[in-house]
Amino acid sequence: MRNIHKIIIFIIISFIIIVMAGCVKETDTIATNVATADTAPTDTTPAETANMDAASTDPIIRENKTITSLSPDGKYRAEAYGTITTITAGGLFPYEGVRILSVDNGDIIWSMEHWAYTVSFTWSPNSQYLGIYYTGRIWGESIIVDIENKEQISLPKLVEIASHYGENVKPQEDRPDQYFEICGWEDSETVIVDFCWTKADGEEFNGQYTFNVKTYEVVYK
Repeated sequence: MRNIHKIIIFIIISFIIIVMAGCVKETDTIATNVATADTAPTDTTPAETANMDAASTDPIIRENKTITSLSPDGKYRAEAYGTITTITAGGLFPYEGVRILSVDNGDIIWSMEHWAYTVSFTWSPNSQYLGIYYTGRIWGESIIVDIENKEQISLPKLVEIASHYGENVKPQEDRPDQYFEICGWEDSETVIVDFCWTKADGEEFNGQYTFNVKTYEVVYK
């Protein structure tokens, strides 16, 4: 009987010890949570991300490389030069202008301050004329320069060319997106022009014509 009492007392004491241990553990957990809550929050943003957020969002300006073209006789040099930084499209910055210089003394024979994203030059075989093709964001135009007379010769406009083909290929009124590109010379007086525009139905129309710089005659291909 005495042994039974001892067992009961042992069980009671063990139960009390277990309960007290649980209370101490819960108290430690609460204290830890309180300490964590009082701690100032830590910035967990990765360093790379933080640097990206702090980086400037201004566009990167890349200076245009001067485009040059020497005439067949070696006497003249055409250049597309400069960079306009206040205008951009698709990360590109337009050229400031185009000029033709004498190779001998560097004098400017002719110049045009007209911005363009791309510029290409096509000389006539006798070096007397220079075809210049330049583009904007949604257009492309070509002109011819008479080197000897220092004059600009304009090619036929969109309205004139489109009227030759009739209403079925009429350009869109709001966005014709026309491109007229000098692609070569038939001879020293006749330039070849490739062209395209967006029709009223949204489809693209392509064609080609030749233009005589002396007679202004247009021949459609």
